[in-house]
Amino acid sequence: MNVKLKYIAVLVIVALLGVAAYQAYWLEQLHFTIGEQMDNDIKEAMRVADLKEVFLRLKSIEDNGPHGVMDVSAGVGEDGSLTAKATTTTHVTMDGTKYQQSTGVILRSSPQAEGDRTANDEDAFMHMLEDQISVEELATMIQQGLHLGVDRFEGTRYEKYDTLLTAGLQQLGLSGDHQLLCIKTDTVFNYATAGYVPSKNARHYVYNWTDYGRYELTIEPTTGLVLREMAGILTASALIVLLLGLAFYFLIKTILKQRTLDEMKSDFTNNITHELKTPIAVAYAANDALLNFGEQADEQKRHHYLNLCRQQLERLSGMVEQILSMSMERRRQFKLNIEAVDISSLLQPIIEQQQLKADKPVIITTHIEPEGLTFQADRSHLSNILNNLIDNAIKYSPDEARVDITASPGSISISDHGTGIAPDKLPHIYDKFYRVPTGDVHNVKGYGLGLFYVKTMVEKHGWSINVTSTKGKGTTFTIDMA
Repeated sequence: MNVKLKYIAVLVIVALLGVAAYQAYWLEQLHFTIGEQMDNDIKEAMRVADLKEVFLRLKSIEDNGPHGVMDVSAGVGEDGSLTAKATTTTHVTMDGTKYQQSTGVILRSSPQAEGDRTANDEDAFMHMLEDQISVEELATMIQQGLHLGVDRFEGTRYEKYDTLLTAGLQQLGLSGDHQLLCIKTDTVFNYATAGYVPSKNARHYVYNWTDYGRYELTIEPTTGLVLREMAGILTASALIVLLLGLAFYFLIKTILKQRTLDEMKSDFTNNITHELKTPIAVAYAANDALLNFGEQADEQKRHHYLNLCRQQLERLSGMVEQILSMSMERRRQFKLNIEAVDISSLLQPIIEQQQLKADKPVIITTHIEPEGLTFQADRSHLSNILNNLIDNAIKYSPDEARVDITASPGSISISDHGTGIAPDKLPHIYDKFYRVPTGDVHNVKGYGLGLFYVKTMVEKHGWSINVTSTKGKGTTFTIDMA
């Protein structure tokens, strides 16, 4: 059993570690994916802010009247490459005479690697549109061409771009604290949030609006934002691992409990086998003496042997009664025979029997108020309950047993002045087969079934039982029948 339990524990631990490792790997990959998406969103925010800034300038140019003509086109070059072209025609007035000044700039992508994409291939452009990277590149080049064309009429508004970018970052959940460098040829414009100083872990993003100009954005790592976005998934994963851990914990605990119960049952079987043999042997020897050795002629010895037989048979009857009671409480069809029971008449024979069979002086006092007090209960089981509690009070008392029984409407309490029970043992006294450890001393016999039976029958009646005990001073059991 120990080896099997060890293997089960190892398998459970390995399974938990495997689940935790898989969860960690999956969360790490998710964190990387969300972080990568966040980087792309920041780059997209830079591009969108640039596009908005260009359209704001276009609107301004339109509001101020015509200044010229701008043409942006895209297509396939002679070498099969993707090409964007921006041409601007500006109206210039010199000495009252109007003439046109045209400037054209061709922006060209890298030549296609596939040799079959040539200018003579009518499907070349369609093939490029089917390539997602080429489509994104085409959109970027058209925007760059538009930017270049607008620059011919009005210069870039860097401060406005910074405002638009800040708004875009805030939409992504970023605080907006950043440093923005606007670089055009050899000129650098620096826009930074007041008081912001980039840390050594700060992230850098670059967006080229033309071949001669770019934006460089510096912000703090987005780890916190990514983790906030993953909060729901992290919580769910933690709960799953926790629930699995608890499930495995209760599984191991149940296995250990079953193992302990199995050991208790084995001990009980060994113990009760020995205990059953003793009264049988004693009764057999007494009966044999009466039958074979003429002891019946000696009245005193005959009486002694008959008493001996009766005591041992009562002991056997008590053992059988407890075992049968344990079996009966498991039956679903088990019924109590409820009737009005006079507590005084019930206690009297129990007290006489306990005093008769005790091997020590026993003083039992009763306090019953009002006189003639009755309880609605099963007479047989209530008798067994009280018999068990009184028997324990006598067993666990030293040289002289003093037991106090108090009954009032709604409750019965039985107190002794015996050895008492340690606080850490109290929660277990009702467990089946459990006996309070007494070290190397085994002067009190039993099977750990009495209090289990008491609690079971008390609960069958719909009552409750409470215990208070002080080590070395005594124990009080109270049955609440209200």
